[in-house]
Amino acid sequence: MARPKRKGTAHERNLALYFWERGCAVLRGCSSGGGVRRRYVPDIVAICNGVVLVMEAKYRGKPTHIYLDEEKMRGLVEFARRSHGRAMVVVKYGKGPWRAMPVAEPRPITIGRNDYDRFVDLGALLASIQNRPMDEFFS
Repeated sequence: MARPKRKGTAHERNLALYFWERGCAVLRGCSSGGGVRRRYVPDIVAICNGVVLVMEAKYRGKPTHIYLDEEKMRGLVEFARRSHGRAMVVVKYGKGPWRAMPVAEPRPITIGRNDYDRFVDLGALLASIQNRPMDEFFS
């Protein structure tokens, strides 16, 4: 069985590839999720049509609660401020889609399944950035 950290890392790499394949420049934080550091490093930074997306990515196999502490959120918001980007938490439960939640304030966040259902699908988020019609995402 894969270790949880390794599994999360694989999902971050797939998320980075998702943005790359859709025409964005993308970086995965080299020390993403690894140990103590002096400055915050986001999991993913994607630049799409000049819009900088600074992301903290969380994957769970089952829809359990996800807690992000104030220190991590402070780092995310500050990195986004310095890069003139948009801070967001992106979440994926099991085989469901990645969904994004914008973060404006550096405060602790707890995410549950009901919250996830209200988040924006990444395809729709990219469509809004790339000025593509939203109706191509509806069946």
